[in-house]
Amino acid sequence: MLNLESFRFRISEISTMTGVSTRQLRYWEQKGCIAPMDRTDPQKARMYDFRTYVGVRIMKAFLDEGYRLPSAAEKMAGVLNDMNVFRDFVQQAFRGIDLVDGKPAVNMGPFDADGKKTLYGINDDGKIRYDVRDKQPRMGEQ
Repeated sequence: MLNLESFRFRISEISTMTGVSTRQLRYWEQKGCIAPMDRTDPQKARMYDFRTYVGVRIMKAFLDEGYRLPSAAEKMAGVLNDMNVFRDFVQQAFRGIDLVDGKPAVNMGPFDADGKKTLYGINDDGKIRYDVRDKQPRMGEQ
């Protein structure tokens, strides 16, 4: 899976990607709402990780909805926490894409204690459904 931890952005890039000025980003830093990555050389530009980029986007959305900075920062922290829980779940559950009834299905791992059944999430013409089946062939195999 994609390692989002490897993404790094300069303050000007975060500003461009989010529509938040560099001045505003520095202010949010002073208030403890966001934090740049540790710098080994004080002359180097501020760098932010992917999590901070997402946090800035989320916080800006809350501010645009009318929340004040402390409330927006608190709500952002909650959303980021939920995203971490979801990411951990997906990383542990995702086993690949298999074919179920000729359609791509997300293999979400064993359904029963003995591992004989597998839980699949299937996109059935835009509608998500779940099915428990014996293990199915991998995409590209048959």
